Parts: sequence; C-alpha cells; structure tokens
Amino acid sequence: MVAFVFFLLVSSIMMMGEAVLAYNSISAAAEEAVRYAVANGPNSPSPASQSSIEAIAVNVAPQLSLTKTTFNSNGTILSQGNVTATWVTDSYISTRQDAKVVITYNYALKIPWTSAVTLHLTATSQMMASQ
Repeated sequence: MVAFVFFLLVSSIMMMGEAVLAYNSISAAAEEAVRYAVANGPNSPSPASQSSIEAIAVNVAPQLSLTKTTFNSNGTILSQGNVTATWVTDSYISTRQDAKVVITYNYALKIPWTSAVTLHLTATSQMMASQ
C-alpha cells in the first residue's frame, strides 16, 4: 500500500514537471520571438514580417509542435495557429509600436484511469520596437 502511494506521488510530480516544462518552453519561445521582432522592427532596414516572427517562436519550441497563422495571397487568414505576432501601439507612448507575441498551447495531462484533463497554457511577451 505504501509503495502504491509513493508511486502515485512520484508520478504526479513528474506529470506536473512536464506541464511546467511545456509552459517554460512557450514562454521562452514568446520571449525569443519578441526579441527578434524588436531587433528587426518597423524602422529597421529589413523589417520582420508577422510570419517570420511566428516562425522564430515555432522553431524555439519544436517539441511542442506549435503552428503559425497562415494567410492567402490577399492577406486573409486561412488557418489560425497557436502563435500570434502583432504590432500594437505602446500604451505609454502613442507614437511608438510594441512587438507582441502570444502563444497558446493545450497541454493534455496523461493521468491513468481518469478522464482527460487539459491545461490551457498561454504566454505573452511584449516589448517596445520603435526607437
């Protein structure tokens, strides 16, 4: 009986560790994508596109199989990915723009003998881009 409780405790700690790892991965991906956007901001000689910023986030966390938003030739969204990069007006300085990356990820906890439990993880990173 004690061995069963110990195994259950160790298993639950490992499962929550995996969930924390997934959150840390999406958080790092959002931060890295925003850094890329800031370095290649709207006033840069080669400004970053929304697609290239999202690609950076997808490449930073390959183990999570993140997807970026895809557009057709007229700019209409074909499929909404779980990585979104946008340029927003800075809330303190209205003449400046911020790069903002939001990543959402549904992490499915794998708990034996129970119904599926999904954790909805979201990481947002925002930095001033125009200087």
